[in-house]
Amino acid sequence: MAITKTTTIERIDVIPAVDSSAEDTTNAAHPTAYVVYLDTIDDSSDDDLPIVHTRGKTFEKFDSEGNATVYSSEDVLVQDVLGAIWS
Repeated sequence: MAITKTTTIERIDVIPAVDSSAEDTTNAAHPTAYVVYLDTIDDSSDDDLPIVHTRGKTFEKFDSEGNATVYSSEDVLVQDVLGAIWS
């Protein structure tokens, strides 16, 4: 059998802006999101599987060069949350 990987979202935490009076072009003026993913690796022919790995990813409105963060490749739920907190 083939090994499969399935990724699900466990939760999305939204952290309020650090300084809502900061310049609008800084991350400090906007909320940050922390997404916790669960990656499940499985093979139905292997009794030692599945293995579940937890990983987290932080999203800020701007990247290190000051450009808007690109998140179009993320899960639709993540896109919706980020779009809502940064609109």
